[in-house]
Amino acid sequence: MADILASDVNAIRQKIADTLGTGSGSYGYGQTIYSSSVSSGQRIEKSQWDAIRYDIVNVFIHQTGNTPSVVNVVSGDVIRDDPGYALHNYNYYADIGQNNRFDVATGQFSLLGDGDVPRLTGIDKSTSSTWSNSAEATLTVTFSTSEEARHFFNAGGKIRIETNLTGGSSSQAGAWTNLLNTAGDQDFKGDIVVDNGFYTLTNTYKTYYSRAASTPYSSNTYQLKAKCNVADNSAGTATTIDIKVELTDAYVDPGAPAPGDLVDGTLAITVQELLPGGVLQPTGDPFTITPPASYSMSAISLS
Repeated sequence: MADILASDVNAIRQKIADTLGTGSGSYGYGQTIYSSSVSSGQRIEKSQWDAIRYDIVNVFIHQTGNTPSVVNVVSGDVIRDDPGYALHNYNYYADIGQNNRFDVATGQFSLLGDGDVPRLTGIDKSTSSTWSNSAEATLTVTFSTSEEARHFFNAGGKIRIETNLTGGSSSQAGAWTNLLNTAGDQDFKGDIVVDNGFYTLTNTYKTYYSRAASTPYSSNTYQLKAKCNVADNSAGTATTIDIKVELTDAYVDPGAPAPGDLVDGTLAITVQELLPGGVLQPTGDPFTITPPASYSMSAISLS
């Protein structure tokens, strides 16, 4: 049995504090931290172990919706540096919490759309004009500060886009309806995977979702692309995100009956915000994330 060092306890506590608290870069939910560092030579009280445990519990409830099997230290317990005791148990959960930091459980967020809040009112766009080559629109999402943007995406916040075509009668319209129905809604999120999330953005567009239609319309593609207002967002310094919705129709339908190669019907682009929330234990204080300050969507341009 080895002695427990203050540095060991502080290392565990720092992992969970980086996930739940202010953090930096792709770490940090911006929530209240209950635990505090301990000093070498001091006796670690039950209340201090409890504070670390509550920080772990709050991370796991947010990520999974469930309370983890965290060891509950009882007054008078001898805490050993062995598996099964608090030190190893807390470190195990602190590591999981960091690795799964972008997860958010059902019940720990609100899904908001056009008309639900002022910032999203009027954001959805549609057109019933015909087109044959392309359809495009750009969504701009602006945060008041880069820290608010970090906390939004780190805590599982997402910008959800769904594009649909309804009511068309042409063969091309049928192909596009099937393609967009298959694509469904797609989330832009906080991720460090290449070209797939907030921390991979630059100030030039990168494709984060792409899907082609079925044969013979496989040259028709639906793409979502994103960029931000900084050259390299790996540290999470961006405050503005532009998401471009692109429908490229490269297939020419030969000899099709009226309306020929044109895509008819109503094309609609819908935006939703997945806003993290919940309740912190043991106080019952709200898990609060500041949403984007504003959204704007261009009209759908057709050619």
